[in-house]
Amino acid sequence: MSVDLLPPTTYSAVSLDVEALAEGPRFVRTRGMSRWHRPRSGTRFPEGRVLFSCWCGYGVGGSERAGAYLGAEEPPAGEPVCGTCEGRAAGAGQDDSPTGRLLLFSPRNAAPPATCPASRSDAYEALPGGRVGRCLACGDMQPLRAMGGPYNPRYAIVQHPTGRALVQPCPFHRWRQLTVREGRVLCTCGREMNQ
Repeated sequence: MSVDLLPPTTYSAVSLDVEALAEGPRFVRTRGMSRWHRPRSGTRFPEGRVLFSCWCGYGVGGSERAGAYLGAEEPPAGEPVCGTCEGRAAGAGQDDSPTGRLLLFSPRNAAPPATCPASRSDAYEALPGGRVGRCLACGDMQPLRAMGGPYNPRYAIVQHPTGRALVQPCPFHRWRQLTVREGRVLCTCGREMNQ
């Protein structure tokens, strides 16, 4: 049985041929690790190498063909499991609580932001009259204002709550690095963010 993985969110540049994995093994480890870990996110690189980021911060990976890492549904009896990984995975809803108690962990970048990521930017379509624009990221109609002061003047859509039609997040950067090219919302890494 595999588990659903969170997106591998990062601030770094990511090539377009890198794939974000949606599912992975329940437990992973390398041959040299002293305990099994729970994968939080996964990435597949073009040459076939896979990297799992674990809930505790460790990375587990390598070429699938070379057997550089081990994956398991359940660790063999008597082998230890990372407690940090186990608690966070259960608290985030990836798996049932190992203790039977209610655990809670809320990953910071999993939910859409409360403030639209296109706020105070030029990511809008101007409507007739020039005072209101349609936000290209969330679809809401919002006022347009001059802002930025004398050293960085610009005309932009005001800061506003995220609308219901928010674009899909980039699997690597979520909504952090939006840009607009030819009226389309993209992540700065080049991935198109569809509504």
